[in-house]
Amino acid sequence: MGLAKFSINGADFSDCVQQGGLTWTRNDLHKDGSGRSLDGMMHVHRIAQKRVLKIQCRRLTDARARQLAAALNPTTITVTYSDMQSGTATRTFYGTEVNGGVWGELGGVLYWDNISFQITEV
Repeated sequence: MGLAKFSINGADFSDCVQQGGLTWTRNDLHKDGSGRSLDGMMHVHRIAQKRVLKIQCRRLTDARARQLAAALNPTTITVTYSDMQSGTATRTFYGTEVNGGVWGELGGVLYWDNISFQITEV
C-alpha cells in the first residue's frame, strides 16, 4: 500500500506521514447573509472552499524531524498532497502549531514520536 502524497515547497515528506495519517477536510466559506430566514428557508451563498489538512507522523529521527519542522516554519507553504476531491493537488497553506514528543535514543540516534500538525489553506 502506498503512502499519501505530501510535499512542502517541493521537498517530499511523504515518508514522514504515518499510514492513515493525512486527514482531509473541505470547508465552505459563506458571505454575509447566508443562513436561515424567518420562513425557515436556507440561503447559502458560498464564496470559496478551503482545505484543512491534519497530519500525524510516524516516529522520526531527530534529523528528519528537524527537516520537517524547518519546512513548516515559514508563514505560508506550498503543499502538494493527496486531495480527496481533485486527486493530487498543490495549494498554499498556513499553520500555527506543530506538536511532538521525544521518544528516546536508540543506537545513539534521538527519535521523535507523536508529531502532528494542522495546516489551513490560505
